[in-house]
Amino acid sequence: MAGKKGQKINKETSLRFPNYWQNIHPEWTFEQCQEKANWQKKSSNYQCIEYYERKYPELSHEEHLKLKQRAIIERRKNKITNIEYWKEKYPEKSLDELEILRSNAAKERNKINIEYWIKKYPEKTYEEQNKLYNEYKKKWLEKNKNYTFKTGDKNCNSKKNTDQKTRNSRSPRNIEFYERKYPELSHEEHLKLQQNFFNKNKIAVKNAIKPTNIEYYLNLGMSEIDAKQALYNRQSTFTLEKCIKKYGELEGLKKFSERQQKWLKSLKNNFNINGDGRSVQSQFAKNIIKICCKNLNIKIPKKEKYIYNKKLNCAYAFDFTYNNKVIEFQGDYWHCNPKLYDKDFYNKVKQQTAQEIWNYDKIKKECAEYYGYKVLYIWEYDYNKNPEEIVNKCIEFLNS
Repeated sequence: MAGKKGQKINKETSLRFPNYWQNIHPEWTFEQCQEKANWQKKSSNYQCIEYYERKYPELSHEEHLKLKQRAIIERRKNKITNIEYWKEKYPEKSLDELEILRSNAAKERNKINIEYWIKKYPEKTYEEQNKLYNEYKKKWLEKNKNYTFKTGDKNCNSKKNTDQKTRNSRSPRNIEFYERKYPELSHEEHLKLQQNFFNKNKIAVKNAIKPTNIEYYLNLGMSEIDAKQALYNRQSTFTLEKCIKKYGELEGLKKFSERQQKWLKSLKNNFNINGDGRSVQSQFAKNIIKICCKNLNIKIPKKEKYIYNKKLNCAYAFDFTYNNKVIEFQGDYWHCNPKLYDKDFYNKVKQQTAQEIWNYDKIKKECAEYYGYKVLYIWEYDYNKNPEEIVNKCIEFLNS
């Protein structure tokens, strides 16, 4: 352990370690020494109630709590990486907008994030900024390659060092956290605070502008071309080029081939189990098919319907077919929902642009219509928005 200026702390002379108290009081047990050392640590930390008990012994416990809460809020208001700072600065903005500002500010202060280099060198191109970022990241990873997180007995949250109640009291997901933090409030108020936490997180996750969205890079001040390139780089997580760069030509090619073979094997196993190309992830398609079959009083088909295209000498698989009706379930990402993606979006899995995928789906639909089928498309986005309405729409279509 090191001090503020990098010097090592002597555990024998520091009041924050049990070694010191064992030397002063050899008759004490180790647990007593540990307890005293912990109290010394807490009494030096403004976030702990012990700090105020030591500093203002004449005040009551309630007054100590108020002082502690006031100090924490004041510190947060002055810290640019804390949401309280942005609440004070922009009281008119929503929580989601404030969270974006806070997150960007935190990233701009950390060299391990690309945002830091974009802010530091605004005159440079994105490629130059990305090069500086990658060079620093490479050095940082090399320097910290032997770093390991504290585990087991060394971790203050381990089961050996704490009980379940203490661990619960450290997480805002648990009611114990609010009981510890706000002992003056009632149980109903604690429950309300906990529910507010869950609601805020749910909204923040739902509306968050993530690095997987082009808006994220546009908000950083990039041009549309640079933003698309940055998004493409972020989405390209596993490619042959990356494998070769990381492992070398021979080993990289081997790693890439193994991954592809594993993917093909998984796809084949899924086909053998489910009898079709509908993956386990296509739950919204399976749910609708199940309800429709129950309504029509027919068995759930195990396989998709294949229609042969004589002109192109190929066959197309359709998700659900009943008499002369066909329903196609379109995943937003896999079929590039026009509500979410523009025509130039590149699907890295299919290795096609959105426009190419739309053209393929159009030809597929025309093939079904040529043989007398009526086709209904159901988008994942629409189903998630109103499942009941979409299910009724499918049933009406099949019964018409």
